Formats: sequence, structure tokens, C-alpha cells
Amino acid sequence: MKSITMNMPLSSISARQFRPNGSRWLTACTAFCIIVGFAQQGVAQDASLTGDWVLSKDANEQAQRYKAIDQVVQGMNGLIRGRAREMLREKTTPQPSMVLTDEGDRITMSGNNRRVTFTTDGSPNRVQSERGTATLRAKRQNGKLVVTSQAKNGTQKTVYSLSEDGMNLVLDTTVSGGKLKKPIRFRTTYKKTSSK
Repeated sequence: MKSITMNMPLSSISARQFRPNGSRWLTACTAFCIIVGFAQQGVAQDASLTGDWVLSKDANEQAQRYKAIDQVVQGMNGLIRGRAREMLREKTTPQPSMVLTDEGDRITMSGNNRRVTFTTDGSPNRVQSERGTATLRAKRQNGKLVVTSQAKNGTQKTVYSLSEDGMNLVLDTTVSGGKLKKPIRFRTTYKKTSSK
């Protein structure tokens, strides 16, 4: 983690220098915001997703995912609603564990006897799965990894972010397109079991 050191202690700055109506006050506030911004940017850039991750099995997260699916299938014909709900629950079920290797410009994900490697510069990566072929694009934004998978039956966008202590990996997923009239949004949390 990068650290930024201020050479001038705050106690040495007189109250007169920080008059609310003075230009020094504005300058000091601006400088502080810039320093904090760089510090946060440094933390975000240094954060690595590398590790062995296991699903937290949070009952609230599963209930929220099921609720999001129910809201989407609610307007469907009664004859297909049950089957659609079952398929969407199955499709959105998170894998129990995964291994991530974060090399900055390249990520490797392993889990469920599958392994995929992709770049994080936003360029298209073709991936093959049991459901067919998809185009995957990944990009880092504000300290998070945004992965979008586009297939003929819809799009899935997942935003990966780390907790402050780096021990929890949070996935915010949006599934849209295909026959869905509105997107399904849900959150999944993984806990770190080891670092690679």
C-alpha cells in the first residue's frame, strides 16, 4: 500500500491561515482533497484480487437474488413462469469457490473445472463454455474490476471489488437481455482463504 507523508503537521498551522473567507482556506482544502484522492487511488491500484476465494453462503444474498428473479418472472405467462424461475436461479447460482491470479493487465480465474485468462484493457476475449461462445471484456475502473460477458442470449456484467481489509471479494452482477424484460441484479460475497 502506498502512503503519503505530509511534512507539515496540522498543529503547526495557525487558525488565522485557515480563515473560512480567505484564499488560504480554499487552497488548503483543495490540497487536502488532492492528497486524499491520490492516497485512495494508490490503495485501489495496489489492491490485488489474487487468492483462493470461497463463497460466504450468506442467506440474505441468496434471498435477494431469488427476489430479483421473482420480480423479473412475475409478468410472464403462468405456464412458463415456474420453469423460467428455475432456469434463472440455476444460471445465477454462484460457484462455491474460485482461484484468482491478478497480474495487473491480465486475470486468470479458475473454478468448477474451468480456467479462463483475459486481459484487463477492455479488449474482447473469446471464451467457450457449456452454454456456448461469449465475448468477454474486462477493465479496471476506480479500483474495481468490471467484467462484461456478451453472448447471443444476453449480457452479464460483474463488478469485482475488495473490502477494505482485502479479505472479502464482492461481486455485483447484472444480467440483462435475451427474453428478460428488465435486468436481474444481485450481490455475491466470497471470503479469502489464502493468498497465492
